[in-house]
Amino acid sequence: MNRAPSPFKFLDSYRKSDKKVFFGRDTETTDLYDALSGVKHLLVYGPSGSGKTSLVECGLRNRFSDADWFALTIRKGDHISKSIFAAINGALTTKIDINATNQLPVDSSIGFSEAAHKLFKERFQPIYLLFDQFEELLISGETDEKRDFFIGLDQLIHHNFPCRIVLIMREEFIGHLSEFESLCPSILRHRFRVEKMDRKNVEKVIFQILQAPDYKPFFNVDDSQKLTEKILSRLPDKKKEIELSHVQVFLGELWDRALEVKKENGLPLLSASLIHADDDLERILESFLIKQMKELDLTFGKGVPLELLAAMISEKFTKLQLSEPAIIADLDDKKVISKNPISDLLNALEKRRILRSLKIGDETQYEISHDSLALVVGQNLTEEMKLREKAADVYSVYKERTGLLSQDEIDYLRPFKRSLDYPVELQKRIGESTIAIQEQRKRDLEKQIADKNKKRKIRILIGAIIILIGFTTLVIFLAIDAQEQTLLAKQKNLEASIAKERTQELLKLVMQGRERYENIEDSLLNEKLSMDQTLPIDSLIVPRGYIGPKEKNGNRTYLMWIDVPSFRKLEIQEVHYYFCPGFINRRRISTEPTSSFSIGYLGYGYCPGGYDIDIILKTGDTIHRNLPWKDFVAQNP
Repeated sequence: MNRAPSPFKFLDSYRKSDKKVFFGRDTETTDLYDALSGVKHLLVYGPSGSGKTSLVECGLRNRFSDADWFALTIRKGDHISKSIFAAINGALTTKIDINATNQLPVDSSIGFSEAAHKLFKERFQPIYLLFDQFEELLISGETDEKRDFFIGLDQLIHHNFPCRIVLIMREEFIGHLSEFESLCPSILRHRFRVEKMDRKNVEKVIFQILQAPDYKPFFNVDDSQKLTEKILSRLPDKKKEIELSHVQVFLGELWDRALEVKKENGLPLLSASLIHADDDLERILESFLIKQMKELDLTFGKGVPLELLAAMISEKFTKLQLSEPAIIADLDDKKVISKNPISDLLNALEKRRILRSLKIGDETQYEISHDSLALVVGQNLTEEMKLREKAADVYSVYKERTGLLSQDEIDYLRPFKRSLDYPVELQKRIGESTIAIQEQRKRDLEKQIADKNKKRKIRILIGAIIILIGFTTLVIFLAIDAQEQTLLAKQKNLEASIAKERTQELLKLVMQGRERYENIEDSLLNEKLSMDQTLPIDSLIVPRGYIGPKEKNGNRTYLMWIDVPSFRKLEIQEVHYYFCPGFINRRRISTEPTSSFSIGYLGYGYCPGGYDIDIILKTGDTIHRNLPWKDFVAQNP
């Protein structure tokens, strides 16, 4: 791939320097600027692909002068606290002493507030900490990591110096924040929702991009209005909201087509004739990914590029940050062999704008360029990759356990080894368990032989007695034999009871932390699980709601979700939540593949008629639920 790169933004977010080509967000930029005025912290949230990061990094940054603010953008990285101190220390002239081992301040009394205050005293500018992709902390952060962050955040909010915090996150994870209100009570108090663009607005944006003076040196356009309309025609009529990233990728595809037919020494000509009848704007990311993977397979080996990308997404198909050594180690564990160095593959993926590199401290890390693309990667995993992910999940469960494994557990794990080798510690435990099982079997065999010899002697003696005393002795023998059979039956019952207890123990460990099952008696656990697996899913769905404390301005936080067993979640395509008439954006849609399918609505007021919920199953069926207002209140006394 030696063609000139597309001048369009593709999947990259807009930065401050992109002001001249950032269109369609003037009103939202002003609203965001006003929402941040007079508050210490602001939650900026919205659906994936709505342009949250671009609105902050380009729109908001260009509203402030250098004297008005000094802003640092921070990502979770390996650990949120390490990333915070690394970002602040990088901006300080007089550095904070950092422990080389844990990458935290040597002086343990220095927290977020003290570090930010030190930066303010050096620069004499208001400090703004912009936490982008904040859902990464909620998805993959350790328990202590999240607790320490929200404690530090609350302290920073109450510290008396000019410092503001902006948390930027996807709205489908907003329900996770309620868990931390006890540590930071005001976390949900100030918020700003970013909407996706509608067709009319996107049409204006595409036209403005095609006419932008900064793009004139790169291409010519044959009838911008006609091309704009033709691009939008590649979307289904029912599609009311549009991800601008899809449009940017499609513009990049048109650029490539224009390069192939451009005249020598001339500029590429973008025209409606470049659009094919089978182009699908809604599936453009998938088409782009498949095309790139096929090209890279020729250089690095079939499936290798997709294997690398699969290592860089979470189990919820969100993007992860990984270093090159971590990526290589993951591929080695999976026995993925590349024809050429992985560093070359990383460079190739970065040139194609599938990956981007980030400098975190002294280490370079890589991530997929957009969550929308990470989702497409997850949806295109091969069956082999899915089995390997399943094996990794199973191994992680056993990693948390201690002690030797039973033969049944070893037999259960054996098939997964075909997809993914056992981790070293698990392999060691299996070996130790196998030896212990063999030794026990040897002891049992020796005991059985001894018992048989003893029984043989008894039977010989009984035979002699039978000869001597006849029929009476025969009756005694039969009684003894019956007694032996009873003992054997009791022994089998005991073994069955032990097996059942072990099974229940495993189920409890697998379900540990699941509130739905933790209080169920052992004797009912299997029956409950069996019912939840076989009952129609509509009988298992329970609507839930949460009302936050009333604020000074009268606002409240409203959250709705549905309870459903986690192993039934894959039957659900998406969930529609309807607030009562009068609410702005009455319908909210959650497509996050979690067990809760939660949705947050941050507003005020209430609905006397209750709240309607439509659960759309992957079969196409729809289950309707209503959460009456009295039940909503009853759940939040």
